[in-house]
Parts: sequence; structure tokens; C-alpha cells
Amino acid sequence: MKNGKIAAILFAVLLLLVLGRYWPQPAQKPPAAKNPPAVPGPAFGAINVPLAVLWSEPGIKRDYDGLILGAATNPSAWAGGMDAEKRLWLVNKVETQAIFGERVAVLDRQGDWLKVAAVSQRTSRNEMGYPGWLPAAQVKYNESYLGEQLSLPEVVVSAPLARLFRDSDLGTVIVELSCQTRLPLIAVEGQTFMVRLPDGSAGYLAPGEAKRAGELVFSEAGAVEEARQFLGLPYLWGGTSSYGFDCSGFTFRILQSQGLSIPRDADEQAREGVPVVKENLRPGDLLFFAAKEGRGQIHHVGIYSGGGRMVHAPDSSSSVREEEYDAGAYGEEYWGARRYAP
Repeated sequence: MKNGKIAAILFAVLLLLVLGRYWPQPAQKPPAAKNPPAVPGPAFGAINVPLAVLWSEPGIKRDYDGLILGAATNPSAWAGGMDAEKRLWLVNKVETQAIFGERVAVLDRQGDWLKVAAVSQRTSRNEMGYPGWLPAAQVKYNESYLGEQLSLPEVVVSAPLARLFRDSDLGTVIVELSCQTRLPLIAVEGQTFMVRLPDGSAGYLAPGEAKRAGELVFSEAGAVEEARQFLGLPYLWGGTSSYGFDCSGFTFRILQSQGLSIPRDADEQAREGVPVVKENLRPGDLLFFAAKEGRGQIHHVGIYSGGGRMVHAPDSSSSVREEEYDAGAYGEEYWGARRYAP
């Protein structure tokens, strides 16, 4: 009897095991989801046109601005074809400009427009760089370029304008580039620099129009010489290029040509460097001017050229010029000076 009960129990257990293997099981509750990954940072790209205007708002501009809004632009014709009235129209509609090869962080997108931050243009407005809107077609996302931009030495356009060539024999021009355009150096072939381009291809720059970034060193004479080569160039609101500067875009690029990095805007440029009294001014110092007879908001900056004079980009109705800094309205609004050289 006892053996029979044991056998019955074993049979029942075996039957349950068999049925459990083949009988449909209730759906299992999925495991609890893990915390979502952190939101990734912005994508990075690079400007793939000679000059990109970063606008205050996305969307249609003047018909005239078709020269600067496509995937291929003509900044020389765009800037050169504007009279004072057309240049004045840009005020408060343009934030800044970015030039060929400049690294940008993508912040937002609306249709065919991107909001980007120009990484090399420091500002308190955005920790990523100076922000503004541009057509999406003007930005490339090539991994080779973006990686080499950080890992390779750079070549810098040192002439006001330089030609970018397709081949090392310098026979075919790809595009014209502004001063301070910076591109990764791949190799030196003969007398030419082979550089990486934002689309991942390669191009060539002539040594007479470019130099290694490591060669940029501040000198008083060099800063003044760099500034004076733009005398007569018409002012452009938001300008940071050889096609036109605003006052702080001008000083930003001039000191950049001397191996110095300063913020993009005049009021923030005035917060850095070492204060200098008038009696100790040296060429290359920056001079600042403010409303309310020099006691209000800083609104203008120029570069001291010696002998009581400065080179500066005054306003939309004028061009880069050299004049006495303490005469007329400028003398009444003088705020102070800063020195950035070591």
C-alpha cells in the first residue's frame, strides 16, 4: 500500500512536469525599464561656404540676400553690391558671421534652417559659442574633417583673401577664402599646404597666402599692419570677415591673427585683458567707447595704432578708417583700454 502511494505521487509529479513544459504559460511582466540615457550633446558640423551669415531669425530675407543664402554663396558680390542703405538694413537682423571651416554646434532646426553656435566665437550668450540661424545646406558633418580639426595642426589664411585650389599645381581655384580661415593641415607638398576641407575632400593653399597657425605670434607692428590692410573696407553689421567687419568683429579677427583669442562682442572684450591708462597705450591695445560720456553701456571698440590714433570699423555708413581716438564724439565717449598680449 505504501509503495502504491509513493508510485501515485511520483506519477502525479511527472505528469505536472510534462504539462508545465507544453501547456501555454501566462505572459510574463516585462522587467522595469532602466533610466533613459542622458540627452546627447549637440551635433557638430562645419561651415562649407566662404561666408555664412548667422541671422537673428530663420526664414526668408531680401531677394538681394539670395547671393549669401544658398549652398554655394558669393560673398564678394553680396557685400560689394550693398550701398549704405542696404548695409543699414542688416542692423539687428544679423548676429554674426562664420567663415569657411568654422566649427559650429547645432542647437535647433526649423525646416531648412539651423540654429548654430559658432564655437570659436566666445560669448556669454551661449556656452557653446555665438548663436544664430543659417541655411542647413551651408553646414557639413564630415567625421574626417571634424576629427582632424581637433587633432591636426592648422593652416590659417593670412592674406585678406586667398584662393583655395583643387590641385597642388595651383591651377584650379575652388573658392575664395577670407582672412583667418583655418583648415587642418594634411601635408606639405612642395610649396603648397594640403588641407582638409569640411566635406572631407582635400584642397591646397599657397604659402604666400597662408601660414601655419603655430606661427601666429603677437607683435605691436604686426597687429597694426594687419588692421591697416583693411582700410577702406565697408562696415557690415555682424561682420567678422574680409568681406566686411563690424567694430568688435574687426578687433576679434585682428587679435586672432596675432595668436590671441578674445570674446566676440565689445562689451565682453572689455572685461578681459589688462587695463591700460592713456599714458601707457601701446599699438595693439583695444580702445573702448561707451554711452553717457563713457560711463554707460560699451558700444564701440577700435585698435590703437600709435600716435593717439586708432583703426576701427565705425558704422554702416562708413568704412574701416584710421583717426584720432580722443577727438570729437569718440573723445567724449572714451571708456578705457585693455591689453591682451603677454
